[in-house]
Parts: sequence; structure tokens; C-alpha cells
Amino acid sequence: MATLNTLRTKYGIVLSIVIAIVLLAFILGDQLSYRGGNQEIVDDTVMIVDGNEVKASEYANLYAYLSDALRNSGISQDQIANIVASTFIYDKFTAPALAAAGLEVTPAEIDAYAKSFGEMTALQLQQYGWPADQIEPMVRYQWELESLTAVQTIAQQKLSSIVAASNYVNRLQIEKKMREENLTFDGRYVMVPYSAAGEVEVSEAEIDAYYEANRTENPQFGARTLSYVTFEVEATEEDKAAVEALVMGVDKEVAAAGGDIDAIKRAVRAIGGKADTYKLHSSLDAKVTDALKSKKQYGPVLENNAWKASYLLSDVTAPASYEFEVAVCNNVMEANALVEELKANGGDFSKLATAVDVDTDSRAITAMGNTEAMPFINSKVGDIFTYTYNHKPAVVKITKLGDKDRFVLTADVEKSIAASEDTRNRIATNVDNFTKAAGESAESFNEAANAAGYQVLATTANRNDYNPNYGMGRNVRGIANSRNMAVWAYNAAVGESKTFHIGDVIYVAMVTAIDNNEYAPKNSSLIERTIKRDKQYDILRSQLTMDTTLEGAQNGTFSGVKFADNNVDGKYEAALVGAIANSRETGVATVVKGQTNAFVFVVDAINGEIDAEAIEAERTPLMTQRENVMRQVGASALLYKANIEDMRGEAQL
Repeated sequence: MATLNTLRTKYGIVLSIVIAIVLLAFILGDQLSYRGGNQEIVDDTVMIVDGNEVKASEYANLYAYLSDALRNSGISQDQIANIVASTFIYDKFTAPALAAAGLEVTPAEIDAYAKSFGEMTALQLQQYGWPADQIEPMVRYQWELESLTAVQTIAQQKLSSIVAASNYVNRLQIEKKMREENLTFDGRYVMVPYSAAGEVEVSEAEIDAYYEANRTENPQFGARTLSYVTFEVEATEEDKAAVEALVMGVDKEVAAAGGDIDAIKRAVRAIGGKADTYKLHSSLDAKVTDALKSKKQYGPVLENNAWKASYLLSDVTAPASYEFEVAVCNNVMEANALVEELKANGGDFSKLATAVDVDTDSRAITAMGNTEAMPFINSKVGDIFTYTYNHKPAVVKITKLGDKDRFVLTADVEKSIAASEDTRNRIATNVDNFTKAAGESAESFNEAANAAGYQVLATTANRNDYNPNYGMGRNVRGIANSRNMAVWAYNAAVGESKTFHIGDVIYVAMVTAIDNNEYAPKNSSLIERTIKRDKQYDILRSQLTMDTTLEGAQNGTFSGVKFADNNVDGKYEAALVGAIANSRETGVATVVKGQTNAFVFVVDAINGEIDAEAIEAERTPLMTQRENVMRQVGASALLYKANIEDMRGEAQL
């Protein structure tokens, strides 16, 4: 775990949804299950990366570490699992592979990346109108969000650059691109329906032969068929009434508090509300500001399935930020004495009788609560006061104030209407009863569902949805956020079932069939139509002339056809468009096998020209375009060489 340890030491822990977005394309996540109680700890292998095992214990340790670090970020368990797995993939495969190619990341490169990232972030904040005095703290925070994946990002960029640099565009490729962009074609065509060839016979042997010859074009990677029953976790009318009563009870407590800020905070926080920090008055919703102006509170009101209320605690016009000098003291008495001495000597820390360590720092009012902000709000440059600094008594001297704005502190309630514990227990009992009755076969599963009045649905998990060798995972067909179900399906046997909690729905799923065919099954009717078309085209081909008298033939014209077009004279035939756009001579009759009709056409005019002298000038932009594409796929392409086995769906975590 060298990469992660390096970043822990140098840059500290981070909180960010950005991490999950960066890594999502690389790995397959599976929600972790907690197993409590007095049970034997089995240190299963949960992943194998390039032959290196990842044990449940080390996986769980990193998961717990990141869960704590990301607890306020809004990242789901599934996304945290993504981050954990990608870290092991990088450390055990990607980093050694890059190191072997001489692509190790140096401290200097990390510093350069941090500098570049900071400059870019600062510029973006300026463009979005961020207050100047808040840009530097925000840049530092954003770097903390980025730093956990900095080494991986730099390494992948280096690999992508090498892959991109290997790209070369020759003269013929440039000329082809210029033709596609600059030339248009005018001419005539004749469209002949395949029925003009008459009926043809297609034997079963021909269908079988065609399938065998072409099946590799339709890989399937195997599939699992799943039957499942859903249990909606929804609030009952009793649950809704209970939430309403709870919120209304808090509203009564707030009214009885008579403006006592601490009492209001306690009442709101008792049901999970917040009364944390000041916020810009202008950032509030208009309906909230109107209500606060007229009666000092908004709500309680039911909005978007949640009871909401806001109670005004403080409304001030004050500087948005404060820069200051600060000296930490051993105790409150020492801090009080230091304040008096500083005031007596004009606020010069260097003239104190006893030397102290002085640091500089800053605070934004939007990061402070009422008690913390109180000594700052009405302060002026040069003011000196005691302050609890990082949980220690300290002395602060204000050195600079930000621009003034209007800020409010509110106690906010947002209580979602959700199923109560009793409701959830009742649903869990229903799930348990069904799971026990479902047995170990599709027949018993269906019988149990019918007896309980549940609808049985069916879906598939395909290797296109979950391919552990590529380290990628998507979803079971038709079920969002079901990567963990796909993982389980490919480690389960026929008749095996499992329960999954996805959002507000509980799924009880059973594997009812396994298809290990590497290719899509034979579609006899589609193959028959294809062979029939090919035979009819062969019959018509010699008769396809501009003067053909074949039954059903239709004449038409075209003009301005380009390679990028998707139709010719309203005929959506890609083969016809491509054949016309690749013509190099006029007056030549050319036959084309279309999808639904056969064609013959003649190009009468080729409009535009290719400037031979411009070919070299076009090389650079085309090279750049292709290099950009190669950069995008270069880093992820390395993962295709990793043999990643993901057993998190079956291990004890």
C-alpha cells in the first residue's frame, strides 16, 4: 500500500466524491456486508490482482479507513468499495507495470502536479466569481480532495502520453480524411428490391454453417438468468403521521424556547436537524428568506417527501473573512493576561515580555457557528481577543477583513418520510419467510411467490455486464446500481438465492439458469434473412445496370452526398453512402449490396478538391486529434492485461 501511505504522510486524508468519479471507469464495486457477533473470523481472499491475493482483513482495514475519511462526503458504500478495490488494483498491478516501463512517479512530479492543479482551480474559482479572499483556502481544500489519487493520475497521464506519442498518421490517411470532409457527389441511382430475384431456399445446414463461420463476431461471455421478487420499503400512513408529529413537536419546543438559541439548537438537533454555520443570505431560497423576514421561521412544510423547517437564530452584516495573527496559550488565565499586555503595547507580539510563537491564519464566517463567530463579527483590524483555537486557548489579533455581506444562522429541520423500524422489521420478516420458502429451484421459487402473492420477474447478468478479467462491472439488466448482484450471479450456482438491498427496494434473487456459451446463441430467422439476401443479390448482380428492367426497379438522383451523411435521397443505406463517397471517377456504374435493396449508381460530378500542398498542413491537427483519443484510452488499456478476479460477493467482509 505504498502509494496510499505516501499520500497519507505527505498530503493527509481527503473527503471527496471526485475520487469515486475518477476511479469508476476502472473497477467493479460490491457493497460490503457487516458480520457482527461472536463468530470465527475467516480471512478470505476477496480479490486476486495479477496473481496477488487481497485478503478480507486488509480490504476491510482500508475500507474502514476510507469510510471514516469520507463519512461527510455523501459517497455510498458501493462507491467506497470502488475506491478500495482500485487502490489494490493500482498497487498490485498498475504501479509495478508502470515502474517496469520506467514510469515511476517522482516527488517533484507530484509537486508540479499540485502547483498546476492549484493554478487551474484558482482560475476556475475566479471565473465563477468566488470571493478573492476565499480562493486560497478553497484551493487548499480542493487539493486535499485530489491528492489521494494524484500518484495514480500522474502515472496514467505518463502512460497515456507515451501511447499517444506512438501514433502516426500517413499521407493516405490524411488524404482520406480530406476527401471525406471536402468532397460532395452528384449522380443517379437505380434501386432494385431483392424480391426481383424471386424466392430462394435456405437450408438448415446453411444456417448452421453461417453461424459457425460468424459466431465470433457476437461474443456473449456467458450469461446467468435470474428470477427475482421485490419488496418495496415504503412508509405506511402510520409512519407518515409519526414523522409529522415529531416535526410538529419540535416546532412547539422552538416556540416555547422564546428565542433561546441554545434551546432551539437542542430541539432541532434532537431529531437530526442542523444548526451549524452561517450562510450567505443570498444563497437561501426566496421562499425561505420571505418567511424568515416576516415571522423568523420557515415551515414546517412537507416538500419532496420530507418535512422541512428553518428557524432564524442570527442575522448579521459582517466581513466574509478574517485574517489574523494567533498565539496559543497554556491556559485561559495566560490568554487573558496576554490580551491585556498586547493591548498595552499596541498589539505588537514581538514586544511581549515573554516570547511566544505566533502563526497567521484565516477564518470564513461561513465556516463558523454562532459562538465561534461572535468575537469576529463586530471586530475591526487591530482588535485583540481570546479565542479557542484548535481546542486550545489562544490570543487573536485581526490583521485583515474581507468584504462585508449579509449572513444568517438558521436551525434547519429536514426529516424525510421513511419506513419506521417496525415497518422495516415487518418487511424483513416477509423477506425472511419468502427466502425460506423459496427453496433451491426455479419451481419452488415460483411456488413460494405465487403462494404469497408476489410477482416473479426475470432478468439476466451477462459477461458484457460483468467481466472480472477486465476489472469492469455494470449492472444486472433492468436493475440500476446492481453491480453487487452481477458479482454474486457469476459466483453462484443454479438454485442459489440471495437478498440485496438497493435503494428502497429489497430484491430476493435466484439463479435459475446458467449459459456458459462464449457466443450469442444462433438466431436462425436472422441468419436465414441474411443468407436469403446474399443469394438474391448474387442473382441480381449481373443484371444491375442503369438501364435495368428488373421488376420493381426505381430510378432516382442524388446531389451533395458526403461521407458523413446517413442517407441518399431519403434511402437510409450506409453501404450506398459509403460507396458513393469513396468514388474517384465519374461515369462509372457501381453496384452495391444494401441492407434492404440492391443498388447501382453513377457519379456524374465530384465537387470540391484536395489541395496536395495542404496535406502536410493537415497532418498536425489529425495527429493531435488521434493523440487525444489515444490519451483517453491509453491508461485504461493497461488494465486489459491484468487478470482480476473479484470474489467480494462471496467472501466474508
